[in-house]
Amino acid sequence: MLDVLGLRKVHGPDPDGPPAVADLDFSVAAGEFVAILGSSGCGKTTMLRCLSGLVPPTAGEVLLHGAPVTGPPKDMAFVFQDYSRSLLPWMTVRRNVAFPLRYQGVTGPAARTATEEALAAVGLAGRGDRFPWQLSGGMQQRVAIARALAYRPKLLLMDEPFASVDAQTRAGLEDLLLEVRERYDITVVFVTHDIDEAVYLADRVLVLRPPAHVSLAVDVDLPRPRHQVDTKRLPEFGRLRAELFAALDGGGRDAAAPAPSPADAG
Repeated sequence: MLDVLGLRKVHGPDPDGPPAVADLDFSVAAGEFVAILGSSGCGKTTMLRCLSGLVPPTAGEVLLHGAPVTGPPKDMAFVFQDYSRSLLPWMTVRRNVAFPLRYQGVTGPAARTATEEALAAVGLAGRGDRFPWQLSGGMQQRVAIARALAYRPKLLLMDEPFASVDAQTRAGLEDLLLEVRERYDITVVFVTHDIDEAVYLADRVLVLRPPAHVSLAVDVDLPRPRHQVDTKRLPEFGRLRAELFAALDGGGRDAAAPAPSPADAG
């Protein structure tokens, strides 16, 4: 579905300046959940903005269904990290969710049906008349997810969407995402700096090192459906966690130092 080919992004007018994204190559298959794992400042958000067509790359290209992405595609949705700024505070929850549908030409009863179905899917049925500022942080992020679902995207891009909520709320949102992804058959590219989150959610994890390039790709062969306790108790979960930890930490440790065991990584 998605092909990223030789992607390079330099901030500023000099195309030969230091890149935020350098020679990035990867593909995402239809229906796949790919987590992009990297430390803060490695270029993850810049990469996502290039994938979404919000900013043009300096070099390389992004293909969606084989067609170049030159602006935000109609069958792609983006859930931002800062949900409090992505929701419009003067609009009700229902109007926030319905807002982008006009750009698909969906209005009237069809828009109302799509909006109510999306709110129900994220557990917010009956809260459509509230305003975002009347909801908790976790509920606001559910509104942002509902807005993306109402749009019925084929591809969902998510930029550390659960980073600003507490651990219990985060676990609930992770499980919600897996449920709605299965229900709506959405392909997901999910950026995070949390190793456990990447392993728990994804079919495949790509590790980015700065400037953003893929230093490791790991298949996550854990059974689905997944469970916050049972899945994380599996020996394979611990092994994958340790492998990814070592890949992220490799630049800061002596190359001769042994990689951490699953127990050490915990």
